Amino acid sequence: MGGDAPLVRERLRELSGPELYRRNAFRVTGSSTCASRRTLVRRRQQIATAAKAGVAVGAAGAGPEELRTAFDVLDHPQRRIVDELFWLWDAPDASCPCEPELHRQHDEAVRAHARALDGELRDPGVPQRPAGGKKGPAGGKKRPAGGKKHGPNRVAGESPEEHWQSAARLWRKLLGQRGVWAHLRHRVAALDDKRLTEAAVTVLEAEVRRVLVSAVAGLAARTEDPARLARYCAQWTWTGSGLLGEALEEQLTPLYESAAGELRAAGEKLAGTFPDGGGKTVATAVAGTLRARVIPVVERLGAFAGFGMSLTVGQLSDGTALLLNNCAVALSPASDTAPPDRESFVLLDLALRLKPYEETRRTIEQNRARLDEAGVWFTKAKPAFDPVVAALEKASRQLDRKDARGAAATLEAALPSLHELRRLSRGAFAALPDVRQAVDRLCDSAAILLNNCALGLGSYEGGRGLRLLELAEELCTTEESRVRIAANRLLIDHARQSGYRFGTPYAVRRQPRKSVRTHLAEIYYGESPLAAKVWTSVVVLLILGAVVFLFD
Repeated sequence: MGGDAPLVRERLRELSGPELYRRNAFRVTGSSTCASRRTLVRRRQQIATAAKAGVAVGAAGAGPEELRTAFDVLDHPQRRIVDELFWLWDAPDASCPCEPELHRQHDEAVRAHARALDGELRDPGVPQRPAGGKKGPAGGKKRPAGGKKHGPNRVAGESPEEHWQSAARLWRKLLGQRGVWAHLRHRVAALDDKRLTEAAVTVLEAEVRRVLVSAVAGLAARTEDPARLARYCAQWTWTGSGLLGEALEEQLTPLYESAAGELRAAGEKLAGTFPDGGGKTVATAVAGTLRARVIPVVERLGAFAGFGMSLTVGQLSDGTALLLNNCAVALSPASDTAPPDRESFVLLDLALRLKPYEETRRTIEQNRARLDEAGVWFTKAKPAFDPVVAALEKASRQLDRKDARGAAATLEAALPSLHELRRLSRGAFAALPDVRQAVDRLCDSAAILLNNCALGLGSYEGGRGLRLLELAEELCTTEESRVRIAANRLLIDHARQSGYRFGTPYAVRRQPRKSVRTHLAEIYYGESPLAAKVWTSVVVLLILGAVVFLFD
């Protein structure tokens, strides 16, 4: 086994991949798997003669160098036996004692697999006759009328998915039969070459499944539809634990490492812009890099993540999503002067599509909600806010100029818009807490300005001042403002009822004159403001009298 194994494994490595059948020496040369050495020599001479005459012979598109390499493989029994396993056995010159059904099943598996791979490689077609269309696979004999064709012909009406399903099913069924290896051992004996022993069959039996999955895995790095190819890969999980994952990882590791390097460089580039500001240009460039060089790889890797690869696809996907989030934030920083950039929404949606980890997903969703809120603010809320804010600013300036009447008029004119904002904050803006808070602050500011207008109206407009304070009480949203306005309202109301000349245009009522008896009664019962002084004087005089009496 030691002498055969290295060369058999070397040939298996050469055939591994999507071109498993296209590289097959029997297919390239158009020869039968049962052809003798003499037949192969004659076939080689035919092709050489035809090439000199400018006639294409052999597989379509096979050049002189490819043909020479293929004949060299067939000239070496340890390499030839590998190609026999992966090409057609049902030939007119077959001499093995196998049941015809075994050959038929083997050839069906080969044809189905070759059709599936040729379809993925955009092969224009497969030769339906091994050589030139007139000669049979046995080196010159005509194929009998109605005989079987020796190429993986296309089957009308079958879809690519059906080809892959058939290939996986047929190979699985075939490899469960001992007759396959009995056939190959017979071929070892038929070749009768001291360089080849049955140990080669043992190697083939151990490695055939790895070669089969390498064909579909090799397409993982180049297919335009990874999700579709992942479905094809799922047909081959029967080959054994870890084989498919190892084959996929071998094909995809270079892409993974390239994408990880691009992601790291892009992250460093974006991070370097934040201390100095002005990162929108860099964020746009970084987002473009991610879309072109990283995200396609992440999506490709994600399609095959369920086949047991050890590559940290989830971590790469999470890092990409987080960097997309950072680009979106850089493009639309928190601002009251400019609406969010539409590209930010696109980037955040793309980041969520990559299925990042839970913490990153929550961060992205929070930023998405912030941008949604900012969008509503600039499209719906800000047009309603601006007139009210302008009115409050105007009223504040009027108060600074001691124009309380003008400020009050300005505020009263703005009240309908302010009440509409309060209504919207409980309706259209109900899902936007920041907008609701802004409306509350605006109302409280308006209440304070109305309060200040009431106090600034002076001595002759108390009735209007009370009305302004009533409006202020309806608008205020903080306890501090409510307490202050209520106190001022009580003060003005008490002044009106008491007749004090404070903020009232009405005549001041004077208190009626009191008799001496009434004054004395109020002093006696402590109801007069003078009562405390009178009684204090009486007590002092009594104390002094007692002192004088004691010392006399």
